[in-house]
Amino acid sequence: MEHIQSKDNLLIKDIKKLKEKKYRISSNMFLIEGFRFVEEALNSDFEVVNIFLSASREEKYENSCMKDKLQTNTKVYSVSDSIFKGICYTDNPQGILAVVRNKSVEIKYDHGFYMLADKIQDPGNMGTIIRTAHAAGALGVIITKGTVDIYNDKTLRSTMGSIFNIPVIYDKDLLLVQQLRSDGFKLITSSLDTDKNFYDIDLKQKVIISVGNEGNGISAEVYNICDIKIKIPMPGGAESLNAAVAASIMMYEVVRQKNII
Repeated sequence: MEHIQSKDNLLIKDIKKLKEKKYRISSNMFLIEGFRFVEEALNSDFEVVNIFLSASREEKYENSCMKDKLQTNTKVYSVSDSIFKGICYTDNPQGILAVVRNKSVEIKYDHGFYMLADKIQDPGNMGTIIRTAHAAGALGVIITKGTVDIYNDKTLRSTMGSIFNIPVIYDKDLLLVQQLRSDGFKLITSSLDTDKNFYDIDLKQKVIISVGNEGNGISAEVYNICDIKIKIPMPGGAESLNAAVAASIMMYEVVRQKNII
């Protein structure tokens, strides 16, 4: 373990930059915090480049089994508590932070379903959608242009580690969606212009289930190419559902229909 004693250390300066989206994009890396989250990353096929420990948490690290799970090229650094607070997001950090390199994802054309998050803006909603998609066995989560950055701190924490277990694919111009449709996937969107009940749809086929922006719903770009328009019944009379709740309801109807619960 190497000790870094200066806040002006070049590596520390580079880590601070990763708090900004533009540097996360240019470097293809992002930050995660917390012992459980770091362990999830080490157990995944993502590359954990660096781990930083606050001096007051070194003993906890030494007594954990994390050292046995380090990847071949992972470097571990110890820094003072004050330097650590300068590189982390949270006000009350757990004392461990890791730099993770993003990786390319494999597009699967298997029989199953994708979740399409269309311009979702709330980090908590986006993280919950990723977490639920992982739990429900989705092939992946597709995100459109205008969707919140999935590698910001709030989104990552909301995934509870699922970010390392399910492909998340950025589809800027909906080319992937069109490609999947050409391969037999049906794009399902909610609509005010239909009386078709979501629960009447056959979800055992290959489908892409879309959920839209919290304020504006499904975008025109997605709506114009959808194959099936549906409504989630709301007998209580509410006008709408929270985006993450709606996504969860629809994904678990797939699970129910496939009788795998």
